Amino acid sequence: MIESIALDLPSIPYKTTINPKAPEDSIEEVAAHLKAVSSLIKLESRPPTSLNALYHRIRSDVERLKQALAEKGYFDGQVEFSITENTTPVMITVTFTLGVRYKISEIAVMTTENTPEPLHLVPSKAAKAIQLTLGEEVDLMRIQEANQRLGKYLRDHGYPFADMAEPEGQIDRDKKQLHVIFRAVPGGYAVYGKTKITGLKNLDPQFVRNRLVWQEGERFDERALEKTRLKLMGTGLFSGIEVKPDEENATTSEVVSLSVHVIEGPPRTIGAGLKYATTEGIGGQAFWSHRNIFGGGEGLGLMLRASPRLSKAKVDLDIPDIFAPEQHLRNEISATREQNRAYTSRSLEVGMRLEHPFTETIKGMIGITGEAGKVKRAGVTYLNRLIGFPVEMQIDASNDLIDPTKGGRLTAQVTPYFGKSGQDQRLVVSTAKGSYYLRLLKGDTVVIAGWAHGGTIASSSIDNIAPNKRFYAGGAGSVRAYGYKLLGPLDGDRIPLGGRSILEYGLEGRFRVTDTIGFVVFAEAGSVSSQAAPDVSNQNRLWGIGAGARYYTGIGPIRLDVAMPMKRRRGVTGKAIDSGYQFYLSVGQAF
Repeated sequence: MIESIALDLPSIPYKTTINPKAPEDSIEEVAAHLKAVSSLIKLESRPPTSLNALYHRIRSDVERLKQALAEKGYFDGQVEFSITENTTPVMITVTFTLGVRYKISEIAVMTTENTPEPLHLVPSKAAKAIQLTLGEEVDLMRIQEANQRLGKYLRDHGYPFADMAEPEGQIDRDKKQLHVIFRAVPGGYAVYGKTKITGLKNLDPQFVRNRLVWQEGERFDERALEKTRLKLMGTGLFSGIEVKPDEENATTSEVVSLSVHVIEGPPRTIGAGLKYATTEGIGGQAFWSHRNIFGGGEGLGLMLRASPRLSKAKVDLDIPDIFAPEQHLRNEISATREQNRAYTSRSLEVGMRLEHPFTETIKGMIGITGEAGKVKRAGVTYLNRLIGFPVEMQIDASNDLIDPTKGGRLTAQVTPYFGKSGQDQRLVVSTAKGSYYLRLLKGDTVVIAGWAHGGTIASSSIDNIAPNKRFYAGGAGSVRAYGYKLLGPLDGDRIPLGGRSILEYGLEGRFRVTDTIGFVVFAEAGSVSSQAAPDVSNQNRLWGIGAGARYYTGIGPIRLDVAMPMKRRRGVTGKAIDSGYQFYLSVGQAF
């Protein structure tokens, strides 16, 4: 009878030490690099079964470590080993000598022998892409990265199928220098040709064509393909997008055709969410939307929001590409009931606005709105019968809508109203709000974010303005340390009066500890004035500080903030008007 058994052969455990041979060679960076690439160290947990196998592993590692030294520019570096066999574990000592680190003496960009045509390159821009300088110490990893950047540069400057051969080097051992040679396989200089769109089922192809960043006849630029892909993905209509040049005429034509293949996603979305803040209580929201209801990317949305302070029902219709590509006509009708310490109101609003993108980061808007409603405050009823003509400009140079880490945003709006708001026949509301995000460390681990908001109302007096048209501060989206609409002047019953002007701002430090966990600290201040000019003095300004936690998810950070007022105002009886803290739980950064 023949039986298979496992052969439990004895192993030879060992321990490896890697050190410089002389004190002057003790460079921590190089030693750490050698330890990271050493197979001896990596395989210590799997010892060999014989000394011959161990010696084979050592000799292989010596060659690997020599190559590792060469990667850092030490082409004359030496690696030696010694072994003590009569111990358990066996002791292996690897010593290295660096020698002189070579420097880059020349950088050349050439084509391969089978593609001898000259490259259409701007030397200064190519050098910027390579990011290597003459005289710098050799690092083969940086040279490899430069090779990849050069290939990307070629694809961004007219060569849709450019590739790069492995970089070459010529060593001058006497001068301790390296001549670096990059060899490109350009594949032919080309301009954009026709674009073929495939995969559409329910959407008009013109919708896709209106979002193509390139024009036929322009020099090929691979960056335009990625911008187009991101722009199409941002519409929410597609679950998959592939944008690429047609490889059939890769080397035979100076005109390259493009292929855009899309997969339409489900056009309908339904969702719901909850939100809680001590200033507003618990609230819920439900919505339904159809992003392609008529086949041209038209969006129809229904939204219902309910909380103790605010209930709102809204229907909106977005018509894209009206009169011009990417120009939107947005229509909205809403009914709102609001109940807070400042006032109670019921209103019906209808609005239409035309949005035009001037650049990728700047867009403008003009519109018309109509509002009819009733506002009550302290037993007084105000009627609103208004027609407004808003004009707005938006700049968004931030890198993310939900969790920005660099760049900034600015929105400015002026809305003249005609009709009746309280006792005034007309008023002009002007506001501006901006934010800026500064990334201090790579990986978004430390970000400093700041925001500011100012506004003014041109009218006869604040008493003639309906309370829901006045400015208020405090709560989410404002100075978080103070209650909802409570930062500002109050009457004898501690009811907010609102103001004709507002000025508020804040600074927040955002610290990311792990991929999913982070925390913030912040300070904010604001003031509301009955005068038309914002109060820039410290007399009426109120400050708040706070901290919060962030849990980062695929849809954005879940935030928990606790804010405390620096000054708690008190009434005539001595009772505190402001709470000692405010608590917020939501999705997305505060601003």
